[in-house]
Amino acid sequence: MAAENGSLHPVDTRILEILQTQGRISNVQLAAEVGLSPSAVLERVRKLEERGIIERYVTILDNRKLGLGTIAFVAVSLNLHHRDSIENFHAFVQANGKVLECFHVAGGEDYLLKVYTRDVEDYERFLLTSLTRTKGIDKVKTMFVLSTLKRETAIPLDAVPVNGKAKGSNGGNLDTASKCAGIRPRAARTAARTRKRRPRAAK
Repeated sequence: MAAENGSLHPVDTRILEILQTQGRISNVQLAAEVGLSPSAVLERVRKLEERGIIERYVTILDNRKLGLGTIAFVAVSLNLHHRDSIENFHAFVQANGKVLECFHVAGGEDYLLKVYTRDVEDYERFLLTSLTRTKGIDKVKTMFVLSTLKRETAIPLDAVPVNGKAKGSNGGNLDTASKCAGIRPRAARTAARTRKRRPRAAK
């Protein structure tokens, strides 16, 4: 069973690690990986969905192969921090498909956008005909991505407390977590089966 909000059972942590990298894995395969029955794993996944820990299941696309090779981070400052201006900007962000992510940030600017376009000319059209025409915007600063050194979608789970206890005392490794859950890692189970096999008698 899943623990309270803010902590996870070791088995749930392992399930999430697998699902973040193998979203299409079958429930039977997932059960084999964590050493539980398919019905038990299905119940655990359902509870993780109910808690909102699993938000949704998506397919990650290659933006370059789709012709959207220009990525820009856009810092936006509002000239008025009135409720109407803020709500108007939020509505623009939600409605515009070129804006993939938007963060409300502290510092010199108010928002940071991640924008995907075909090329610089396509971004210029977005800037002049959409973004800067949005009421309430004061300043816009654009930073184009030259290359991507790292791109991950999986959230690191190393620091997530296990059953309400922060990791660190046992290193948070899978072997220790598996012992807490009463299961053995896949490699250990395979090794145990190998040891049980008796060698054939020599003829």
